[in-house]
Amino acid sequence: MNTLGITLPLWLACNEISSRLLRRLVRQWQDVRQWIIFFHDDIITQPDVELEHRVMCKTSILEYLGLLQHSWVMAWSRHIPADKGIMRVISSLWLLEIKDPLFSSWSSTYTQFHHQRDSAVFNSAILIAHELNIKIDWANIMEVFRNDYDYFAQTAVAHLRYELSQDPPDLECIAWDVHIISALALTANLHLALVKQGSLFICLDVLNLIVQNSWEGENRKYAARCVVNATLYLKEGLEDLDGVPLVLTLLSMNIIPVLLKCEQHLPPADNDPAHNQPGQLLGRMLASYTIYRSVLKRVIPLIEQVQEAGEDRHLQKGSSLYEDWHRLKDTVRERTRMLRPNYPTLHAVQHCHNERCTRVDPLGSFRRCGGCLHSFYCSRECQRLDWQQGKHKAYCQRIQERYVRTDGQMFMISCGDFRFFESVIIAELRRHQDRIVAHKLKVNVVEFDFTKGVTDIVFDSLRLDPKPFKILCPCEQFSHDRWESLLVRAKRSQQQLVLVRAYIPGGMSRKILLRGYELRRVLNNDWRVENKLVFPHRLCLTFTCCGRPSDTRLEGRDGKFLRESRISRHG
Repeated sequence: MNTLGITLPLWLACNEISSRLLRRLVRQWQDVRQWIIFFHDDIITQPDVELEHRVMCKTSILEYLGLLQHSWVMAWSRHIPADKGIMRVISSLWLLEIKDPLFSSWSSTYTQFHHQRDSAVFNSAILIAHELNIKIDWANIMEVFRNDYDYFAQTAVAHLRYELSQDPPDLECIAWDVHIISALALTANLHLALVKQGSLFICLDVLNLIVQNSWEGENRKYAARCVVNATLYLKEGLEDLDGVPLVLTLLSMNIIPVLLKCEQHLPPADNDPAHNQPGQLLGRMLASYTIYRSVLKRVIPLIEQVQEAGEDRHLQKGSSLYEDWHRLKDTVRERTRMLRPNYPTLHAVQHCHNERCTRVDPLGSFRRCGGCLHSFYCSRECQRLDWQQGKHKAYCQRIQERYVRTDGQMFMISCGDFRFFESVIIAELRRHQDRIVAHKLKVNVVEFDFTKGVTDIVFDSLRLDPKPFKILCPCEQFSHDRWESLLVRAKRSQQQLVLVRAYIPGGMSRKILLRGYELRRVLNNDWRVENKLVFPHRLCLTFTCCGRPSDTRLEGRDGKFLRESRISRHG
């Protein structure tokens, strides 16, 4: 079996015999399959068997299954991802490499004839399943890891961490391990487990390794794969969990200069979507999160350090990374002005979330709901009424389910961030004030989407499209219903008003701000006096959400969210 794994690729490269050899490979696969399972079940996993024989059998299986990496044998390899027995063997050997050092491919017990690595075989099976749209039975594989998601994730991260510790590093195997982590993250429970094991930060370590070295030959190809898969995984991590804490941590690890150094290691085709991953993370995601004052204050010194060190001079003018870098700088430069002490700011307020209450007080006066962390009430009585007679109970419980599902990964917006949101919104309104005035409407409706790095804006006071940025889940429908009722009530005002609905980034769920201002104050940028702290002259409501409802991830063994525990606290 060991010899076949090494020599078959050479024979299959010969056109004269390749087709005939491939037919025999497929025809005799069942016999070989039985030997593979026998080697695994009766020799490799049996501690009483002599170690040399166990290691030899493991090596032979890996050499033969290493054929999965060759496109010539697709007629055979396409059956592997759906084969429960073989996938259990592959994942078991992958675990064994970490679990027992004697079976590690870096161990002295491995011979000089050993060519294949456990990660290469596991990664190839995953790639074939993706390319041919074959469903892998993850529940079957989870049994190898005692149905413990943390154990599975720990194994994946340990493989990558171990490869990074080698000198010199095997860049090809690092590329496999990064891709395996990215693939496993498509399973929701595994994704969270991977994050808890530090997968996001070790992927940043991979990027650091790539940009701090120069690579030649085949390693250039593997370096490009590492950059693409690592940045894609970081981007997805920010999108699928609560983004602000992760952004702050990545900024503390100097992610901006690392991303800027990735350009020379990217795939050569500039129109390749993979080529744009570092730029999207830089100019789309990080730029969008600068609407948070806490994030902006961390980004400013990093940009200054990059410019002082000249770390952006190598960027190719006109490249996607060059454009995204300048998008980030422009956004930060504009919002930095709002941090100056003399910048005119409005008197930040809070609106009681009880729909029957119209009370508005200065920011920080109200109690925050301990369940959803985003609703505020002027009194215990209003909170009780909204829970018992209003719609907050169903909304809040969905948010709490998200808190459980993500193991506490939910960010609470600070008062400083709330105040800064107002400054950004007012600045955008003043930029378009001529258009607002030209409409000559009593109630001006403006919608912003701040989640994409570049601000999208919709003026739709006639409500031709009441949902310009879509409704992604029942939580957003809840906030939309409240928005519609507020628009009706605002028409009773004698003053000209501007009502704003703004979407801001929040990772797994965007956050929704409902704001209302007197038009004259917006036009004059005069917030020195607040005579009317009542709706509709001032409105300030904030909503979060439980996460995307139609997630494409495989969520648990039965395709459902993990619901073993549930938080029911409130108040």
